[in-house]
Amino acid sequence: MRILLLTPYFPPEGGGLERYALEMAGELSGEHQVRVLALTRRNSSEDHFPFPVERVRAGLVFSNTPLSLRFLLRAVEIANSWRPDLIVVHTPVPFAADVGALLSILKGIPLIVVYHTLGLLKGSPTDLLAKLYSATLERLLFRRASLVVSVSPEVRDFLEKKGVHSVVIPPTLRRDLRSFTTSCRRKGRVILFVGSVSRGYSFKGLDLLLRSFLELSASFPEWQLWVVGGGDLLDAYIRRYGNFKGIRFLGRIDEPVELAEVYSKASILVLPSSFESFGLAVLEGMHFGAVPVLSPLLWKRFGGFFPSRLHSSPARQKTELTSTLNEVMASPKALKKGCRILKRASEAAARTFDSARKRALLGVKLLEKF
Repeated sequence: MRILLLTPYFPPEGGGLERYALEMAGELSGEHQVRVLALTRRNSSEDHFPFPVERVRAGLVFSNTPLSLRFLLRAVEIANSWRPDLIVVHTPVPFAADVGALLSILKGIPLIVVYHTLGLLKGSPTDLLAKLYSATLERLLFRRASLVVSVSPEVRDFLEKKGVHSVVIPPTLRRDLRSFTTSCRRKGRVILFVGSVSRGYSFKGLDLLLRSFLELSASFPEWQLWVVGGGDLLDAYIRRYGNFKGIRFLGRIDEPVELAEVYSKASILVLPSSFESFGLAVLEGMHFGAVPVLSPLLWKRFGGFFPSRLHSSPARQKTELTSTLNEVMASPKALKKGCRILKRASEAAARTFDSARKRALLGVKLLEKF
């Protein structure tokens, strides 16, 4: 079967959505012909994937949404010449998915929509446009879809309220990190944040974390905060916070060996997101034994994998985050114990998510039905 996968970006660009798309493409390419068409902010670069990946430079990027007439024309050319049997789109980032829906209508090709977040509303000035999109083009996208996939039960429940039925196929720990392990004795006094450092991802809560860390740094001068991630605000953050002792901006890290080394040294992973599709950094942090300090949103999602004796709790506002970090940073023995607990919990979580993916894929006969 020939499968055309359309996505707003594709690794090494993008975040959790794009990483999920990569993992899905890798799984499908084992038995089928997979071809990826993605937008990019960069000039074309050589890719090393076991399937063809073509990138079209975005003519315009609006609120992290890449737009390009060339992308539409190229998608039509591929549909005409390659004749895919199935189109898979990843959303709710507009445009790329809507191009897939248009191709599906014009060519009569079955469409699978993979939905990654709890909608597009983020409390920003673009929310009005997001509401308009949800009421028009996104509604048409769902109507055209032969199957809708949610990446978490929360996303499934969100879509149900919109009258859209979906099946859950959760993300899983990226395969290129699974072979790496860490010793809890190697852990340093490092707090880790992993996420995009850009305007479109302010919901990740990095500002909140930086302010809390600076407030605590006088009491814990031996601790460091490492920020992993790139984006259009990285230079501004470096200018503002780069001279503070203990704060390191490592930029985007794509090489598995380098990323594993960073996770291996971190004792605490902080992700105070107010809006999140899934939180892949939490799974990665668990694998390397980093004690999580998460927003209530993410704690609700992952808390079931953290034993009650784990020394951590959900935190969101600055006062809550500062208090929680103070408690965790002051307990090195609890952190070592938490590391050991998390490494065991990570194995259970990986089995659970892998099993859920397999059940979903088998249960809905994702490809065979087409």
